[in-house]
Amino acid sequence: MKVIFEEYSGIIITAVAIIALIAVVGVLLAVDGPVQKAFMRVIEALFTKGNIPAA
Repeated sequence: MKVIFEEYSGIIITAVAIIALIAVVGVLLAVDGPVQKAFMRVIEALFTKGNIPAA
């Protein structure tokens, strides 16, 4: 087991970091997530200021 971690520790750490990053982005972009809500507010403001009827 020690040999495996000595040989592949960089790859293991990189894989865990990528998986964690994907999970964080997934949570932020989820339906009713904070990023999605902010994006919807920006779009609604754009339609309001441009006097464009929303579909």
